[in-house]
Amino acid sequence: MKGNHRARLPAIAAAQLRSAPHKRAYNRRLFAEVAPRYQLVTRCLSFGRDQYWKELLLQRLPQTADPVVVDLACGTGDLALALAHRYPGGQITGYDISAEMLQRARRRAQRAALRNVCFFEGDMNELSMAPQSVDIVTGSYAIRNAPDLQNTLFEIYRVLRPGGSAAFLEFSCPPSPLQRALRLRLLRLWGQIWGLLLHGNPEVYAYIARSLSHFPDSRAFEQLLRRIGFESPRSHDFLAGFVRATWVEKPLTA
Repeated sequence: MKGNHRARLPAIAAAQLRSAPHKRAYNRRLFAEVAPRYQLVTRCLSFGRDQYWKELLLQRLPQTADPVVVDLACGTGDLALALAHRYPGGQITGYDISAEMLQRARRRAQRAALRNVCFFEGDMNELSMAPQSVDIVTGSYAIRNAPDLQNTLFEIYRVLRPGGSAAFLEFSCPPSPLQRALRLRLLRLWGQIWGLLLHGNPEVYAYIARSLSHFPDSRAFEQLLRRIGFESPRSHDFLAGFVRATWVEKPLTA
């Protein structure tokens, strides 16, 4: 969004974060605004480590020749394009709610001459894939933005084949209330700085902390994954635990 052409993006209220329709609408508006600077800001917010984290996330995915892979909330295509390189015989689909993000992802795929990746606009709460039709589901900074997290995880479980894998890279908070409060405060401040620098609006990236405040802590998230039906959750913390990679599998007998 160019500053003088649209109304200033406000902060999202806590009640709106708990409402799937309001959160979905806010995300559309938010990511339309950040799309032109999304690749830059992910580097800045991560102190330049974002690409390394994504590489590690992919390194621990199964070694298979021609998987069907879905990358949720694919943004401008960082992870989807990396998946296309990792699995040249695979079929990679990037899925995102933001048309502005997808335009940039498609251009990047064309420039890289990648023919095994495509991009679709859609809501991760209502995946269009058939049951048990996908081998791998990924998401980087994705599921925290789900309008309804539990529903999204059920959708991921539904579309995965038995034995399929899911991998998520996401901001994270510890179970300790005190540590959680401190982490959210620091993350909000860091986001506000970059929001002011890149958009003249501190609320643009303060949204990260706001949305994380309604996301399960690291222990509760693994418990939720197990309740959905996933098994073997494994995790790796980055940046002193501000970001966490999580890998899970759908049981072979599902």
